[in-house]
Amino acid sequence: MNIQKRLVVQFTGYEGLHAKAIRGRHIQAVNDFDKLWQVKSTIGPISRASDFTSAMHVTCKAKNWQTETEFCQFSSAEIYDHYAERNTLTRIVTGFRAFANIVLTGTLYRYACNSWRFVLFFLWPFLLSAALIAITGLIAAAPLITGFSSLHLLWSVPLSLIIASVLIRHPGEKVFFSYLLDDWAAAYDRIKSKSPLMQAQRKDFADTLTSKLDQTDAQEVIIFAHSLGSVQAIEALADVWRERPDLLRKTPVSLLITGSCLLMIALHPRAKKLREDVRLIMEESPVIWTEIQVLTDIIHFYGSNPAKALKINPRQKTLIHKMRFKHMHSEKRYQRAKGNFFRMHLLYLKGAQIKNFYDPGMMLHGPFSLQYLVSEQWGQPAPIELIAASEA
Repeated sequence: MNIQKRLVVQFTGYEGLHAKAIRGRHIQAVNDFDKLWQVKSTIGPISRASDFTSAMHVTCKAKNWQTETEFCQFSSAEIYDHYAERNTLTRIVTGFRAFANIVLTGTLYRYACNSWRFVLFFLWPFLLSAALIAITGLIAAAPLITGFSSLHLLWSVPLSLIIASVLIRHPGEKVFFSYLLDDWAAAYDRIKSKSPLMQAQRKDFADTLTSKLDQTDAQEVIIFAHSLGSVQAIEALADVWRERPDLLRKTPVSLLITGSCLLMIALHPRAKKLREDVRLIMEESPVIWTEIQVLTDIIHFYGSNPAKALKINPRQKTLIHKMRFKHMHSEKRYQRAKGNFFRMHLLYLKGAQIKNFYDPGMMLHGPFSLQYLVSEQWGQPAPIELIAASEA
């Protein structure tokens, strides 16, 4: 079917980008789409739809087709800002509390059983912390180690704390030290349901998604979730299914998850509510579930299947597709991302520069349905010549 009108709802992961920055990133992705497929796109201004969401319209025209997309952004920027505003000591303490909890509850073991690469991502900030503590301790104890009087601790201890503070702020920011501690602290609060802000966000997401689904006359709906956005997308879909199941039946709804961090939360023994949300979507709803996984991205559960990991029997097959970023992006962009695992993780959201089977521009703004592209057409670039032939 030639899609002419589409509703896209994007749930992004744990990042501090607000509406205008999200629009800017998406413009770059659409520009890549335009260049690759000879498309002319028009992107309207982005406006706030609710406390945590915003929306804009994108029109894409080519020789034989035109597609209009209402692109909605469901953002975690407010959550990110809340945790980033805390003082350094609080960020470290809550980060280590989360670390201890993940280890002691056996969740780390379950991570390793499902995707050992994700364990490397989990350990990174805490290995950095161990190195920082060792450096600070050596500086503080230097007078004693070298045989000087303990009175010298009066200057060595303050000096060690000053150096630690500098290391956290400068090289620490380059290796995402504070960001990762916040990320795990936020995950801990989400698992424990301790954050009123997160609870308010969940209600806002569910209410806004309900409204969008109720009002749309689109031919398909795509819930596009990246990273930890997968958790929020599933929560919102589950809330809609409980209250208005008709809205997930009236128009084909597809869930497209990239770089999924769903299991980061769902494998914790306290995450019973989230596991029930996943079960509802997989076992009861008509939502079609597709995941895209990439070997070189350690910030997701590569090689995992959420249905198998959570012991769920989905009503329809969960599509798990693997791809390579180097088959999608230019050599220059790929090499620039290789030295930075966060840049690598964000490559899912950038527009394709090489025609291939994973192309976010084509999936979100092209003339083909997502279900067609991830099933019958998977493994090959979009057959745009079919549109030309049908119009001839």
